[in-house]
Amino acid sequence: MEFMNKMVRNDNNLSKYTLNDKYSEHNQNESSGCKRDEKDTLPNSVRFSNDDKFWNDFKIYLINEKHSQSSIRDKISYARRFYHVLEKNDASSLSLLTTDVKSHAMKALAALSKFIGMYDSWLTLIKKYNLKWSNGSGSLATFKTIFEDNGKDLKSMIDWIKKVSAILPDEYKNILLFNTLTGLRPDEAQKSIWLIKTKEKEYIDKERGILKHYQFPSIFLRQTKNAYVSVFNDQILEIAKRTPKRESYYNSLRKKIAIKNGYDMNMYYCRKVFATYFRNKGIEPEIIDLLQGRISSSVFVNHYYRPDINEIITKRIRPVLDELRNDLIQ
Repeated sequence: MEFMNKMVRNDNNLSKYTLNDKYSEHNQNESSGCKRDEKDTLPNSVRFSNDDKFWNDFKIYLINEKHSQSSIRDKISYARRFYHVLEKNDASSLSLLTTDVKSHAMKALAALSKFIGMYDSWLTLIKKYNLKWSNGSGSLATFKTIFEDNGKDLKSMIDWIKKVSAILPDEYKNILLFNTLTGLRPDEAQKSIWLIKTKEKEYIDKERGILKHYQFPSIFLRQTKNAYVSVFNDQILEIAKRTPKRESYYNSLRKKIAIKNGYDMNMYYCRKVFATYFRNKGIEPEIIDLLQGRISSSVFVNHYYRPDINEIITKRIRPVLDELRNDLIQ
């Protein structure tokens, strides 16, 4: 059974898909109590998973929706694996998954259902099968991470960055330093380095000492992950300028860190170090969130919190940046 048929093309030349008439007829038969022919209800995984045109159009759709490269890769992978949930209108298999896998699968199916015009059906499935994005134990897991996992405290994470930096060529050492000193995600840091080199006038506010991510919304403002602004000093700017432009840094870093030298690939430590270091130095969570692309939905932040951000940057953020840099390069 063909899962989806091409309908029309929009202005971005993306193919729109919907269930074919045969599948719609099966759904109607099921709702009226008629038994489906088993051979028509089983997903044709081989045929559909090899429909490169469809998956390429889905990829273009995700790009236009401003998903990150890693998000696109994950969503396509999980959509290929679980598209049968939408095809068979049966989400029972999702309840058997671990919490993390189920969450990834649900995110992929949500995106896929929007692409093919079945989002309402997906919402119905969520309600019908009582699907939850988590198992409700998130707060306990966070508590255990903070209270019990001594392997990921600030000192151990800084130690990892320093040890790994010692065995890396300067180019890759600079990437870790830039990630840590800006608090950006790896893909955001890569884009930031590229803009520093190519769009200096539009991107760098030298008077205020900030990188204006918000001026490039198509790059930094995505559905769920954003970056608005980063504070820089001369050292951070020099680190970026000494880093060659590359299409991607992450895979090359992973090979040098994990494969060649046998270290765990813990690049996410960089962002955690930034946040923890600044909080330990007394910087308010609201300011840290702002610097890491999070805007709280609280009434306080949205309606009442209006700090003198320029004074905070000058008198409080910059001294902490200098301390953090010194700790990383000692």
